[in-house]
Amino acid sequence: MAKHILYCKKCKEYTMHETCPRCGSTALSTKPAKFSPEDKWGKYRLQYKQEQENSEK
Repeated sequence: MAKHILYCKKCKEYTMHETCPRCGSTALSTKPAKFSPEDKWGKYRLQYKQEQENSEK
């Protein structure tokens, strides 16, 4: 069992389980990634996020 609250993006429910009890998909952590001013992978994450937003439209 997970130690923290997890979030299912598919059905938008919070749970303490690794898989969502409602829909069965994988639940993700609600915590944001740690911030670092010297983030060498930040531009790739931003690019990925923008591609995901464009593909949803």
